[in-house]
Amino acid sequence: MRNLPGIFALILISAFILPVLSNADNTSDSKQMWTAGKAFWDEKQYDDALVSFTNATTLDPTNVDAWFYTGLTLARLGKNSDAISAYETVSKLDPTNAAAWFNKGTNLATLNRTDEALSAYEKAIELDPAYAFPWYNKGNIQADAGNYEDALKSYNRAIELDPTFTIAWKGKGSVLAKLGRTSESVDAYNTAHQLEE
Repeated sequence: MRNLPGIFALILISAFILPVLSNADNTSDSKQMWTAGKAFWDEKQYDDALVSFTNATTLDPTNVDAWFYTGLTLARLGKNSDAISAYETVSKLDPTNAAAWFNKGTNLATLNRTDEALSAYEKAIELDPAYAFPWYNKGNIQADAGNYEDALKSYNRAIELDPTFTIAWKGKGSVLAKLGRTSESVDAYNTAHQLEE
């Protein structure tokens, strides 16, 4: 009976330490699953990558990288609605992740949910004003809607942020042509062509 307090203390300590150790194991295992998924991703083995990333997020629901790559992989597999959900999880875990908002916008645009896509691009721009890609995609949506002046502003902003952004120069050339500004359109296309060389 003398050991009862010692046994009780051991049980009490175990009750607090084992879950912490188990959580550490899950985090480590989640990172390993993410690493395996990234290797599959790099080899364009998207089904296998998705299994690994899903396992990683199951083991550690706070693994932002695994959630981000889950979204990328789902998009590659044409599962845009599921990709959007993955990016929403990234945004909850890392509210400053502009790339998650950008990718969410891209998947929304693929589903023709253009107003929501524009809002997602605006959020990406708010989080990272120097991020050229949301400006470019915003320009594409505006051009597709016939809002050529707004599209031109968006393409110009993308080009200001990245003067070597070839497809933004092409987008600019296209909307300038639609606005009847032929000379400027030719200049923009020439710039794009020079950047491709």
